[in-house]
Amino acid sequence: MAQEEGPLCVAEYSEKGGVGKTSITAGLAAVAADRGLRVGVGDLDPRGTLTDELGLDEDELEHTINDIFHVDTSKKARPPRDPAEIVHEVFVPAGRGWPSNIRILPVDRDFANRESDPTPTMEFRLKRALWGLREEVDIFFLDVPPRAGGKLAGAALLASRQVLLPATLTKDGYLGVQEGLRSIAHYNGPGCLNPDLVLSGVVRSMVPRKKEFSAVNAHWQERLIDDFGDFLLPDAVPFLAVREVARTACKPITAAPGRYAKSLVRTYGQILDHILKTAKEQS
Repeated sequence: MAQEEGPLCVAEYSEKGGVGKTSITAGLAAVAADRGLRVGVGDLDPRGTLTDELGLDEDELEHTINDIFHVDTSKKARPPRDPAEIVHEVFVPAGRGWPSNIRILPVDRDFANRESDPTPTMEFRLKRALWGLREEVDIFFLDVPPRAGGKLAGAALLASRQVLLPATLTKDGYLGVQEGLRSIAHYNGPGCLNPDLVLSGVVRSMVPRKKEFSAVNAHWQERLIDDFGDFLLPDAVPFLAVREVARTACKPITAAPGRYAKSLVRTYGQILDHILKTAKEQS
């Protein structure tokens, strides 16, 4: 990878909530760390679900990703600090239950204020911050909030080289992909701000097991195949209770026992393989 680039950054993105972005982000991070990669995770959702899952308490954090984005614009303010410098104060190890080679840019609820922040070029600060981690991280995953056209989603799409679109087999899952593709096109089209950004794929998420698989699920799966089949990954993430057990325990799915956990790990691993293959093709 070229020295001037930051780490390989992958955004998990949809313009609908509840489609499994955070689950996939945590799963990919766990599997990548299990392979020995130096993993970074960024929580861009002010609700802090990923920060909590990785074992960090917002009330105990000295610094958060908000520090990277916030710029004091008052008349007496000092010149803004370089995000590539600030990031080293924010980037911290995940909680005790997680591997030592996973670190996170945690979030707090005040980060929601950045969505309406008028500071010029604020959206570029995350890209610069990740560049500052180029010697420390092999792969970085961003959990992006579901806000169509929002500044935080824009910052993620500017900083990333790949986008993964999770989709539940529901109308919201389908619309999240449809609308997400429109937003991506604003960043990676000809003459746009991030021409190197590619769609890694659409991944079916939280897929019910056979006995719970309904006619509605079948309908929206067919719509995904018909309309986005060229982007649809063959590996689907099933809806399994062990995933919620791991999340509640603030531990990676790779540490969970049983065949269902192993099934999830295998699926996340196949998705990671696809991401890494795509990265080689980008090089």
